[in-house]
Amino acid sequence: MSSTQKPNPPRKSGKGESTGKREKKVDPYSITGYLLSGMVLYGGLGWLIDKWAGTSTVFAPIGVVFGLAAALFLTFRQLSVLERQEREELLRKRRELADQAADALQARQQDSQDQHDPQHR
Repeated sequence: MSSTQKPNPPRKSGKGESTGKREKKVDPYSITGYLLSGMVLYGGLGWLIDKWAGTSTVFAPIGVVFGLAAALFLTFRQLSVLERQEREELLRKRRELADQAADALQARQQDSQDQHDPQHR
């Protein structure tokens, strides 16, 4: 696979843990490479089968179409992985914001209780 994988620097999460995941990036050149190489490779195999079987251009176009379909499958698979990573990142950020809001609310409630306790005594 010709997609580039760049390691992310370890990040500190809300609990003090570091996450060192590798995130995949979709490179436009890899998509172009998949499309061209799939058509050339499977089209060439179809051409060789045509030469071996003695047929005239029956398997070459089939190979080109199959290579294009395989390249599109690989491209969509890469994009779905990227989409899943983005969705997980958004969920993680949402959880962090919810935790921060809950902590702030709890701190406000404690402050208000601390202020009311000395007045009632």
